[in-house]
Amino acid sequence: MSSRLAACEACRKAKLACDHKQPVCTRCSTTKGICIYRTTPFKRKRAEKHSLGSDESPSFNPRRNPYPNPGYLGSSSHAAIFKHITPDGDHTGAHQAIPEALNSSLFGDNHMVLQGADVLKHLLTTYNLPAMRDLVMFWLAKGANLALAEPFVVQCTQSVSQLFTYHDENWHLVYARRLLHNSAQPLQFDETSDLASFSAQLLDHNSRWETLGIFFAAVTRATIDIAFFPSLYTTEQEQYTLRRLCTKLCDLALEISLSLDCLNDLQLIMQYENFIVHSYVDGDQSYHSWRKLGDAISSTFALGYHENIEAKPGIPKFLKELRKAAFARIYSADKNIAIFLGRPPRMNKRFCHFQIPSCRNAQNSLEWTVDAEAGYGADTRWSALCASLKEEIWELLQDKHDPGCAQRASIIQTQAATQWQSLPHHFRLETSLKQCTQSPFERDFIASVRLHHLHVLFLHSLLLLKSPTEPSASIISTAGQMLTLVVEIILLRDQLTNSGTGLIWKVAYYGLPAAGIMLLAMLKQCISRSARTRAVQDLSVFVAEVQIGTIVRPGDPNFALLEKATRTIQRFLDSGADSGVGGGEGVGAVGEGADDEWAGG
Repeated sequence: MSSRLAACEACRKAKLACDHKQPVCTRCSTTKGICIYRTTPFKRKRAEKHSLGSDESPSFNPRRNPYPNPGYLGSSSHAAIFKHITPDGDHTGAHQAIPEALNSSLFGDNHMVLQGADVLKHLLTTYNLPAMRDLVMFWLAKGANLALAEPFVVQCTQSVSQLFTYHDENWHLVYARRLLHNSAQPLQFDETSDLASFSAQLLDHNSRWETLGIFFAAVTRATIDIAFFPSLYTTEQEQYTLRRLCTKLCDLALEISLSLDCLNDLQLIMQYENFIVHSYVDGDQSYHSWRKLGDAISSTFALGYHENIEAKPGIPKFLKELRKAAFARIYSADKNIAIFLGRPPRMNKRFCHFQIPSCRNAQNSLEWTVDAEAGYGADTRWSALCASLKEEIWELLQDKHDPGCAQRASIIQTQAATQWQSLPHHFRLETSLKQCTQSPFERDFIASVRLHHLHVLFLHSLLLLKSPTEPSASIISTAGQMLTLVVEIILLRDQLTNSGTGLIWKVAYYGLPAAGIMLLAMLKQCISRSARTRAVQDLSVFVAEVQIGTIVRPGDPNFALLEKATRTIQRFLDSGADSGVGGGEGVGAVGEGADDEWAGG
């Protein structure tokens, strides 16, 4: 006698007939609901250790995927040689198909999936999921978003909020297995695909661990920008706890997806957003952030996105633009973090095809249109263009004694001026930020555009100095403009919306080097009286805002960085060295040992 097939949970609860189709029944496919079949019968049984597969011991996890994804194979690989032998052979590189006969439950790290299921259960039993959805939607309504995952955030938020429809004893394990099964499915597309058809592969009953990763990255970022949300948190401790828990689940969703060894576009997007999350949660100097960015860079190379994406056939236009945006943001982050920490960059134009997303209606990818709109796409384009010049300056800094250094520096200066003038006029901030009347997002955007440009000029002037202790007129002028703009951003912070980089990053990356040069200029008495007066005003505001805790508070990831720099500035201001009288005892006291403390910050 054949056993009776159990209905899926959705049909069982609705008391409707289920046709038992796998993996999704007809009714759930029509309603776009999550279709889950029970793995155990409705009868009592002894409590057993939960497992998602045959491996119960995480200490022994043999590789059971006989079809590893080799990723991009370049000109020095064996595949390039074999192409000359069998040009129509089966060396298909990154797009090897996984045989349908292989059960997806055999893939991935079971121990990690169990961890993910447990954290998911803890999070959703502690916090209200609709409230987390509302938090994200409120955050989005303010104009903020995830810079790279922007096209998917709203859809993932709605999908996750409707995903968990039943809660029996092992509901978290059932959902974890279902998400794993979906994550193991390849993302399908062709030249005619659009964003909607592509997104359908990660929504509703097709939801994957990547879907959860994007949603909880958005929740984490929202808890950073929104200080008070009564349905989830009313104190800093409650806010911090939710943020840490969402970060943990975001990490596990990413690692579970990567453990499947089928790297794809969604996972690369998750890696970038996960790096950004950690830069907020752990700090810009944290090794966690450094490693997360390195992982994103490695995946960019493994997917072959350092090659000319436009030359690859069979890819729809929206996906080409998404891949170019991923390359541009990761490339830009690599340069900026390397400069900030004084470490070697890990992506080099010599081995990459430099590419940025196209401006709508532009003739080529490097061209701007006069009606270009402020947004994450424009921020991606501009930050990458500036990062390209920063890379060239960074390389020259390593060869300052090269006879051709001055000529190459002059070319870079001309390129920087040309790039600035080629921007749409409404992107160029040439007045006080306070006088701008645009939206909060647009004001933050044009301030960021200006800071990127000033930083290129700052690095260029730094390149031409014999020593930072002998600042030139050009670097003093640029540093003064950077410092003034950063202080304006601090004062107007409640009227701005994050357009790609947060306030703390702007303060640390642009404000601290600019403040350092202004201090040195005043110590060396090589600054005009009016510039000195303005610098003292800006430095005083900077110190006051840090000390009263409006920018950063004790316990925050970047507190030690800013607090140490602030002590140096405060000691300088207290010494009276800013009065313009050289040779005093106070000047020596500030100058002595200050360089070490500044460098340590």
